[in-house]
Amino acid sequence: MRIRIGDRIVDTITLVNTGFEIDEPQLLVPHTFLVRNGIDLGSLGKPIMLKHGTAGGAITMFVYPKACRVRVSEPDRNPREVESDLVVSLAEKEVLISDALVRTGLWRFIDDDQSITRHSYRQQLWV
Repeated sequence: MRIRIGDRIVDTITLVNTGFEIDEPQLLVPHTFLVRNGIDLGSLGKPIMLKHGTAGGAITMFVYPKACRVRVSEPDRNPREVESDLVVSLAEKEVLISDALVRTGLWRFIDDDQSITRHSYRQQLWV
């Protein structure tokens, strides 16, 4: 994944996490990702502090709305960038993509005919 935050561009491996369910496209990065890549959050403004539910319980994360642009980075493709919220975690160790960020594209099963494209479904809650 190619991530653009301000004037910095970083290529990294990301995990598509369908359990990371939210209505807006979000890219979750570990705080160490920002430090090691010299990204200054001060230039992004004041974050929104939110508690996110995880398997281990609720943790506080820092959300910078529409603070980054992301795209898949492959040698044979140059897809468009997608605007995304940047979510900073002090606990997470991998870069994660929310389900809403994945929904911005189309998908297919590995054995689908190339002419078939599928759209993701909206979240269904059972509360």
